Amino acid sequence: MQVLRELARVSWVVGAVFVVFSVACGLYVVSEWVEEYPRQTRRLIRYAVWTVDVLLVLALLDGLSVWRIALTVGANHVYALNLTRFPLVHLSSATFVGSCVLAVSTHFMWFAYFVQNLRYPFDEVCSFMFFGVWLVPLALFVSLTPADSSLPSSSAQSAAVGSTTKSRQNIFKTMLTHLRGAEQQRLPQQLHND
Repeated sequence: MQVLRELARVSWVVGAVFVVFSVACGLYVVSEWVEEYPRQTRRLIRYAVWTVDVLLVLALLDGLSVWRIALTVGANHVYALNLTRFPLVHLSSATFVGSCVLAVSTHFMWFAYFVQNLRYPFDEVCSFMFFGVWLVPLALFVSLTPADSSLPSSSAQSAAVGSTTKSRQNIFKTMLTHLRGAEQQRLPQQLHND
């Protein structure tokens, strides 16, 4: 019995690692698609805002808090303000900072609500949190490109040719590129020390 219990724990850990890796790969693929098709992405996010608004209004039929739903609908439209200069974003702009604050505050607001009201099953709470609270901010996070001059990274091809032009990449892809570059710099040093 003890062996099966430990095997089950290891299975949960391996499963969690697999899920995290799959989500990271999925986000990378989505960020590539967003970079290729920015107009379609803007349109898709705008439709997502309105669809989530309709779902939130329908959630009133289940007895959810009216003021929390109104605040979440308002937050969705603040997120939509980021679409005016899409896919570029100034990380210090009031709209972007306000969107970040609203994303965190709506998450904790709904989390506290569902902790106090335990009548809703776990799967319903998870689907509401994903579709009603996280969908639009996550879509914007994956698709926004920083407009600050220090954040766009040079593509590998332009660096090899010696060109000084920079290609714009979205936030998620820029982070992965920097992490990959830091890992490649550490690897030769480790091989040299061995």
